[in-house]
Amino acid sequence: MTDKVLIVLQENSGRVPLPDNVSPDLAELIYNVVDALAETFEDLKTSLQGAGKYKFVVLLTDAACTRKKLLDALVHHTRRRRIIDLVVLGHGNTEILVLNDGKLTGGKGGNIRQLRKDAKKRRCNTLNLRMVYMCNCYASTLNDDWRKIGAQASVGSIRNDYMPEPMTTFFLHNWLAGQTAKKAAKNAYEATIPFFSLVYPPTMTPKYKTKKVAYPCGMTASLPPKVKYCKKTVRVPDGVTYKQNQKILDTRLVVSGNARF
Repeated sequence: MTDKVLIVLQENSGRVPLPDNVSPDLAELIYNVVDALAETFEDLKTSLQGAGKYKFVVLLTDAACTRKKLLDALVHHTRRRRIIDLVVLGHGNTEILVLNDGKLTGGKGGNIRQLRKDAKKRRCNTLNLRMVYMCNCYASTLNDDWRKIGAQASVGSIRNDYMPEPMTTFFLHNWLAGQTAKKAAKNAYEATIPFFSLVYPPTMTPKYKTKKVAYPCGMTASLPPKVKYCKKTVRVPDGVTYKQNQKILDTRLVVSGNARF
């Protein structure tokens, strides 16, 4: 069986400006939740290896969270024909992922796509990168870049990631249980929503339907007189509709590719 490697790229002190519609308090909440998640992966390393899910877990954390260290790890394990999964815990924005010493950037001129070229300079013509999962904001804008350098699947939120945990844990459990990237992401996202529904409640809008009703509108001229009824159309309550909170919609995971075990 081919050895599997998990690389955790973890930068939990850097800050990158979030979009203008994010208040300072909410921005701080996003930073703190992601930072707290990153700090749990030291324990996760032991449990993953103990369960036989990965033979190697490489923690590129804080000062080691650099592009050079990432390239070193990718080349080292690819040369040994190991399958590599990459989990990114940190902060970002559109086409940007913050590192300890700079940024990983997307697009044709970005330095993520340059990783493969740099690997070739070290006589490593391909990268055995199977899956990339990112919890930084706007991570999905980097999906095509990871795919460009060889990843079979890349996963990240469509906009700001307001629910990084337990969604990251759910995804890893689903993925390591054998689900495809698309199914693991969908199930992790949907399983996380109930945890945040009190914090980010849905908007409820009443529904109405039209109905014809009869109402007394006078008396007949007959003897004895009788009550005369007229009809009119009225709107009556017909339940409510629920619209998911925008923050939950922003967190939806986008998957490029669909790797299988």
